[in-house]
Amino acid sequence: MGVPGETADGGRGLSRLSRRPVAATLTLLVVSVFAYLYAPIPAPNVTPPSAGDCIELHLYSNGYHSDIGAPVSIFPEDHPLRRLYPDAESFLIGWGDQKFYYSDGTDLWIGLDALIPPSASVFHIAYNAGPSSAYLGPNDDTSIAVSREGASRFVAFIDRFLVLDANGAPVKTSDGKVIGRSSFLRSRGSFHLLQVCNQWMARALRAAGVDVNARAAWLAGPLIRQVRKVQPTSCEAFAPVTQ
Repeated sequence: MGVPGETADGGRGLSRLSRRPVAATLTLLVVSVFAYLYAPIPAPNVTPPSAGDCIELHLYSNGYHSDIGAPVSIFPEDHPLRRLYPDAESFLIGWGDQKFYYSDGTDLWIGLDALIPPSASVFHIAYNAGPSSAYLGPNDDTSIAVSREGASRFVAFIDRFLVLDANGAPVKTSDGKVIGRSSFLRSRGSFHLLQVCNQWMARALRAAGVDVNARAAWLAGPLIRQVRKVQPTSCEAFAPVTQ
């Protein structure tokens, strides 16, 4: 004869029932995360590059972090970055967590602390892009063809994050990693798990008209593979064929 309050299986049935809501909740969470990361996103509504309307950006990467090279000519003549480095022919632009960016990149704890909770961000600006990219130890240099409209929207995206002082100049927080030719500049926006450096870079590329998935772009390698899949990588693709 059973003891009051006990089931025939010794309570195991209740245990299984109690686990079902937990399993269902975890399943829903996983599905929601994957839907957020990989659900189709409308392509940017930006004029694509074409013959006579093409500008090349350059995405430099060491496999983990990415910087983008942009010609000075796409920035207005009085732009704060042009006034910061008036002799530059191009800019190397990076964005990331301030503490981690200042470090040598080997402290795992600083990296984890940058993700949770949200933390302060900075730009890293250097001239000229090609030579300055050596600080990354880059293993990849991918050119990206965009239209003039795309280039203008890219500059507007940079401007939304760039903090200026009362005189309209960038706010320098420290010397940069390229001695004598780079600076860390104050930036708007927080660095966190859903806006790491490569996700920010992917959003800058989307502003320029490149149809990449910024949400899932945590590492530079997958971002570069996306770019090569969806975007012409050279203005030479639009050059007329000579006989």
